[in-house]
Amino acid sequence: MIGPHEGQELELMLAGKKRLAAYNDIIPENGKIAEAIIPEKKFKPYVDSGELIRFCEDYVSPDNHHIRIVCFTVPAEEWRAKAYIFIRKKLQMREIQYTNSYDEFIGLLLDYNPSDIQHFLNHDLQFNRT
Repeated sequence: MIGPHEGQELELMLAGKKRLAAYNDIIPENGKIAEAIIPEKKFKPYVDSGELIRFCEDYVSPDNHHIRIVCFTVPAEEWRAKAYIFIRKKLQMREIQYTNSYDEFIGLLLDYNPSDIQHFLNHDLQFNRT
C-alpha cells in the first residue's frame, strides 16, 4: 500500500531507502504553510549540511490558488525533484491531461515499490474517480 512513506520520508532518506520527498499545499494568506504539511524545519539541518538538497516552486493555479511545491532529494538525484515539480505543475495548470501513467511515474520518483503503485492504481483510485 502507498501510505508507508508518510511521516517517515526523512528517516527513509537518511537510511538510503528513499531519494525524493515531495510536499505541496495551498499557501495561506499569512504565507506560512504548517510544519505538519511541509516539514521544512525537520529537513533544514540536512539541507544546511549538504546531505539533502531542497527545491521549491510557487505558482498560481487556474482556480487562483497560490500553490507551493517543496522537494528534498539526496545529492545526484536532483532530476527527481525537477521531474516531480514539472509534472505536478503541468497537471495542476491543466497543461497536460491526467492519466494513470503520471501517478505511476510519480510513485517511482518517490521510490514506492512498483507492486504498491499498481495496487494503488487498481484499487485505491477507483473510489476517487466516480
